Amino acid sequence: MTITPERTTKQAEIDRRMGLEIKGWLARKELRQADLGATLGLSQGAVSQRLVGKVSFSVEELMKVSGLLNVTIGQLIGQEILNEKGPDPRNENRGPNELLQLDLNQQPFD
Repeated sequence: MTITPERTTKQAEIDRRMGLEIKGWLARKELRQADLGATLGLSQGAVSQRLVGKVSFSVEELMKVSGLLNVTIGQLIGQEILNEKGPDPRNENRGPNELLQLDLNQQPFD
């Protein structure tokens, strides 16, 4: 998997923090990157790329990791990341005076 230029700084930071959480769980369960790699079907290098945040874990991979560690995905990635909210994608590329198109009977804001 390659790192794309579309990957935002915020996404990279979340990936880095998620890798730290997973590393912590591996240490608590006394498992190694090789154990994680065997579970995910990845090389140690590919696992390392995910743990340092250079590559994102897929949802499927997170499910496998949580199964290996016998924890929920919420426990695995931590409450801070789990509860973090991103920007509303419906408001991207809108000027300050543009209304969000909600329905055909849209009214201006007062």
